[in-house]
Amino acid sequence: MEKIYAIIPKRSIVILGACISCVLLIVLAGIVPQQMAVARLDNRIASIQFQLEEQKRLHPYYEMLHAGPNSGKSQILPFPARIPLSRTKIDTVPSIIREQAQKAHIDMVAASPDLNTLGGEQRFILVNATLKGDFLNFRKFLIGLGEVPCLEGIEEIRIQQNEDSMEFRMKLWLAIA
Repeated sequence: MEKIYAIIPKRSIVILGACISCVLLIVLAGIVPQQMAVARLDNRIASIQFQLEEQKRLHPYYEMLHAGPNSGKSQILPFPARIPLSRTKIDTVPSIIREQAQKAHIDMVAASPDLNTLGGEQRFILVNATLKGDFLNFRKFLIGLGEVPCLEGIEEIRIQQNEDSMEFRMKLWLAIA
């Protein structure tokens, strides 16, 4: 230590230590808290910008829903008079379902009448149908299916998500004469 005091006076070392302490105090007391406050504000700005973008994307839907009931357009589901399908036209059932599927832009995989329900004096026949497509298009398909005059009811709907699309399995009851 004596050698250091010989090169640098003791008073200069004390002043140097005091200056370094002041600089550290300014950095720790002033700059670090300000940097942390700036980081918090940046996170808050990013969060608000995300919320703003989300609101901009959802605004058209909000306007549509807000104006929907007051728009004056009434959306009435089809409800035709129920006319039973002739027993001789049972082979046209897949084409009826395919036609409604094409209108709704959905793919019909299979539609087959259950011949076990056809025997005797049955007034209804069960039809098993399998469709593939988008859920919103399936909704359109169900609305279109309401236009079929021989449709008595839907017993079951099974929905399965596949890799590329959704698969819909249905059991339909059709009135026959």
